[in-house]
Amino acid sequence: MVEIKLSSFRISSFTIFAAFLALNFAFYVIGLLSGKTVFNFANEANTDGTAYYTIALAPFKEPPVDSGFRYSTFLYPLLVWLVAAGNTFATAVTMEVINIITFSLSVTIFYKIAKTESFPIATIFYAFNPILLISMHGGMNEPLYYMLMFAGLLLFRKDKFLPASLVLSLAVIARPDFFVFALPYFALAKGKKFLPYLSIILITIAGFGYYLVSRFTLQHFIEFARGSDLPPQLGIPFATFLYNRFFGATGTFQIRGTNLILNEIVVWTIFLAIILSIYFAVRKKHVDMFSLCLIVLGSTIQPAYSYFSGYFRFISLAPSLYKIPSLLLKGKTLKLLAASYAVFGFALLTIWFF
Repeated sequence: MVEIKLSSFRISSFTIFAAFLALNFAFYVIGLLSGKTVFNFANEANTDGTAYYTIALAPFKEPPVDSGFRYSTFLYPLLVWLVAAGNTFATAVTMEVINIITFSLSVTIFYKIAKTESFPIATIFYAFNPILLISMHGGMNEPLYYMLMFAGLLLFRKDKFLPASLVLSLAVIARPDFFVFALPYFALAKGKKFLPYLSIILITIAGFGYYLVSRFTLQHFIEFARGSDLPPQLGIPFATFLYNRFFGATGTFQIRGTNLILNEIVVWTIFLAIILSIYFAVRKKHVDMFSLCLIVLGSTIQPAYSYFSGYFRFISLAPSLYKIPSLLLKGKTLKLLAASYAVFGFALLTIWFF
């Protein structure tokens, strides 16, 4: 069993998985015992989980119950439907159970990746990212997608190309809009060795794309990317992020009061981590090409107004963001920051639901 020193304790991969599984199931159960219902963690969670809940009740229903964009992230509601068979109560419970299990697995796999680069404490910063915690308990599909991406990345780095390509193909069906920005890394990082297996992923992208276009039309997706009723989804890197903060938000929901303060703390922290990741890569102090690929190519996604907007859920996949504290701090200061961050992340999760 893999073991390393984290703080003053020896922690195994299984212990990490079990701990986060128990912690998040406890949060769920405490919520139910305190008066919340299973639907407060699904279609009433004030997240995009509402859409996934509706789709999971009848994913092949015609006409579709939501936009083509929601159906493009099809794997999560499909898995929920396969387990819950359209039952309203079971669907809400299954959404939560799948997310807790897959997020706990993603933390464990992230730990395996981080430890090989001597950044084990980065696991804490990933595991208590408030964006991911809310996604997990709010019926979102990021936990499943992250688990598949980190599993595929770990297999890819170990030259286990066939299982890596199969796992990454599932990630395509989970979030093709996010995966496309990671594709160049997998296409180039191993040179010609991975190219035969890359075809499996490309065939999956083509097949799934054909299904979506057949069901919703190509024009439907073009209009969404252009932002027919919202700001454009793609554009000049960070344009919307900076414009909304210095010139006032246009066409986006206005956050006020305490929520605004929390929002700005989170988004500016992530933005700073992005800049520092690029700085350390340029200075060759730490080069994570997978993260750099996501940061550079994904910067065209418009961050919009909120830490919970699509961009910040996308960029939270970049491992280099969670390594920044270890590159800047050492010893007790780093441990204190990690502990404070964990408390803040879980506190924000609690505020969201309670």
